[in-house]
Amino acid sequence: MRLSCLAILSWLLLTAGCGGFSQKFEQSFDKSFRESCRSGAVKKGAKPALADQYCECALVKFKETKSMDKAAEVCVAQVKSNPVAPRAVR
Repeated sequence: MRLSCLAILSWLLLTAGCGGFSQKFEQSFDKSFRESCRSGAVKKGAKPALADQYCECALVKFKETKSMDKAAEVCVAQVKSNPVAPRAVR
């Protein structure tokens, strides 16, 4: 339901020609997606750096495919094949 409301709102904004508003909406969506994704991944046991890597990929793939299942499939494989190296503690 939440996703369908979001899709309808996005469509209305884009068809109304509200360029500045739709850009702000997209920025807000991206920020919310990243925060929610990261929080969920960390709660499931992912290290923060891997969660960030996965969530950046998931955001891009979700926008391309409009499917979180497809985005998750691609991004899990990507993170597993090329995980972020841990940062050195200074």
